[in-house]
Amino acid sequence: MSEKIKDVYSFLIPILEHSLLLPNTTVAEIVPFMNVTLFDDALSSDKAHVGTVIWRNLDIPVLSLERVAGRQDLGEVRRSRIAIIYTLNGNEKVPYVAVMVQGIPRLVPVDENNSQMVDANPSDKGVKAWVDIDGKRAMIPDIDLLEDMMAG
Repeated sequence: MSEKIKDVYSFLIPILEHSLLLPNTTVAEIVPFMNVTLFDDALSSDKAHVGTVIWRNLDIPVLSLERVAGRQDLGEVRRSRIAIIYTLNGNEKVPYVAVMVQGIPRLVPVDENNSQMVDANPSDKGVKAWVDIDGKRAMIPDIDLLEDMMAG
């Protein structure tokens, strides 16, 4: 007897060129671009670590996934939002990372009927996999890499 795979409720979160797909349990909160301190050279440099955000009295590193992938553009920074994401390895130094996102995230059920793996071994830095959700291409970020970048 074949059992139906249960839906995994996930956030589809717009970034500049694509969307992120993250299980809702990995997203602590999506917050407005407030309490964010950008580094002085954040707009002109090519560094992925662009600043910090104060969230629940914690100073959390803010990353640009576009910069992790080697692109320069940060988009309209002040219109961005911040996704606070749990790291996965129990690292007390980096329990969360914050990622700059654009637009309004949407909660979507992901199952075998509306999703398809596009690339399980991408060469894009910072990307664990590319998937198709209801006809929209989405990136599953490499949270381990983001955590390592901030811990090192």
